[in-house]
Parts: sequence; C-alpha cells; structure tokens
Amino acid sequence: MKQPRENPVAPTSRWMAAARARETEREDRLFSDPLAASLAGDEGFGWLEQMESPYGGATGPGMYAVVRTRYFDDFLLEACERSGAEQVVLLAAGLDTRAFRLEWPSGVKLFELDLPEVLGHKEAIIKEARATPNCERHLVSADLQRDDWPDALEGCGYDPEKPSVWLIEGLLFYLTRRSVRELLDKVGTLSGPGERLGLDLMNWNMMFSPVAWTQMNALARRGAKGRFGTNVPEEFLADHGWKATAVQFGDADANYGRLPTAPAPRPIPGVPRSFFVTAARL
Repeated sequence: MKQPRENPVAPTSRWMAAARARETEREDRLFSDPLAASLAGDEGFGWLEQMESPYGGATGPGMYAVVRTRYFDDFLLEACERSGAEQVVLLAAGLDTRAFRLEWPSGVKLFELDLPEVLGHKEAIIKEARATPNCERHLVSADLQRDDWPDALEGCGYDPEKPSVWLIEGLLFYLTRRSVRELLDKVGTLSGPGERLGLDLMNWNMMFSPVAWTQMNALARRGAKGRFGTNVPEEFLADHGWKATAVQFGDADANYGRLPTAPAPRPIPGVPRSFFVTAARL
C-alpha cells in the first residue's frame, strides 16, 4: 500500500527548531528551548544551514525565526497576564514548545493544533525527554485546510465562550489567498470581541524581489512554495473583523538588539518585508 506523502510545509518546523536550539546556546539568548535540538534533528540543522548560507547567518532566516519567537512569546504572555485570556490556541503549532518553556499563569489551557504526523514526531521526542508542560496542554490532530478543524478543537476542550488568544505562526505564507481568508473567517467565528490574534505575514515583494530569490527558490524546491502576501496587513485583517497593528521584522519593537539596521520605511515601494501582526477582534 502506498504511504501518504508528508505535507511539504510540515518539515519547515524543523529548521525553525534548529534556529531556536542555536539561540538557546547563546549567553545573551532571547529565550531558552532545551527541547529544540532534539526536535530539529540533523535535517533541521542541515536545512537551516542551507537557508542561511546566502546571508552569512547574521540577519537571515534563522534570525527571523528567533526574533519572531520572542516577539510572540511576549504577545501571548501579555494576553494571558494582562488581558485575561484563559485559552491559548496555536494553529499549525509545528514543533512549538511554548507549553514547556514559558511560565504561564495558573489555569491557562494551551491547544496545539497540527497534522497528526507533526504532533506524533514531537510527542515521541517530548516523552523521551520526560518534559513536563507548565500549563494544561491539549493536542488537536487536524488539518487546517479541512472544514472540520473547529469541531476537532472544541472536541478537545476549547470553549468559544471563554477568552482566548490565537497564534498563526509561519503558516499563511504557504497558503492560497482563498485558504487564508477561510482560515481567518473560521478563527473569527470562534472568537469574541476583544480577543487577541497574532500572526506573521510577508508582503508580495518578498516573493518577487531578487533579494529574496535564493530563499524562495530553496523553499520551492522542497515543495513549500510561497503563495500569499499582502502589503497592507492592517487593511487585510480589518476585512476579517480584526483591528490590527503591524511591525516589521527589525523595527525597534521587533529587533531585541539583533539587527544592525532598521528595515526600510513602509512607504518605500518594491522592498521585501516581513510583518509581525497583533490584532483584537472587533
């Protein structure tokens, strides 16, 4: 019997884990992720090296993953500690280990939703490490491109009536525009006024600028082609019922002293950009 092919986007979580592992070894680390090296494996470190080779490792994809991780760490904790979110939903959670490495307020429930093969790979390593989560953790095996994932989430204990915060990290770039819109609409139906959402987005120039060709081609060769981008993230989120704020990777609020120069101001056209977006439900 022919075995099903792995979703080509799923392995991208391994080189993200490799970037977190490398950051953990730094004395001035922005976070600590003791599980990351095992989760990345040789494949993750090999892919990270390939992705970073054109950039010399200084400000390339690995640094993007590190800064993004810390940025959304702070966002999620703030939403729970100050905004009262009782539920944290990580869509396309990949090899995320926030349940284990962050200090969550008492009573927080964290839901990790991803494909069964992704969660299975992660669980085997976590069990071997005998790691213990710092919150009530729920695994939700589901495909975000199927219509039934909200049912799977609620079946694992998610309560739409309780305040929540959502994170969609490292996913939307790989989806079609239609799939992105459908996903955001489903998140909206499960969210109440004032609830929070975090996500990262690329602009269209990221896919077509010569500056980014090496990275885009490397992803495409592995079957993880970029498909979605927007130059106006605030407007795009507003169309789906969210009041959003976007910062660029490398801005003062999304830098942590790791990038030597700030990104080009947004009014300058034709520049590839990465956005970290936080939003509240209207």
